[in-house]
Amino acid sequence: MNLFRSEDHARRWPAFLPRSEEGFIALPDLAGFFATESRHHMLEPDYLSTWYPRRAAERRAYLERIGKTTPFWLGTPDEASR
Repeated sequence: MNLFRSEDHARRWPAFLPRSEEGFIALPDLAGFFATESRHHMLEPDYLSTWYPRRAAERRAYLERIGKTTPFWLGTPDEASR
């Protein structure tokens, strides 16, 4: 993972690949991604049985809410890459 101050700064990086652009995510969105309800309970003794099963659905719902619905974000097969 590389952190840049802006998308424009990332695009000017010598090693930038245009296909990686769909991986851009703003810091507030990234913070929200890691602040889902199940993340607040990671240190609880029943996390694996109670909260872990909910995590994938929470993450997917959050990504859809912020408009990250491509196979890159949702982990679904990409027809173009087959």
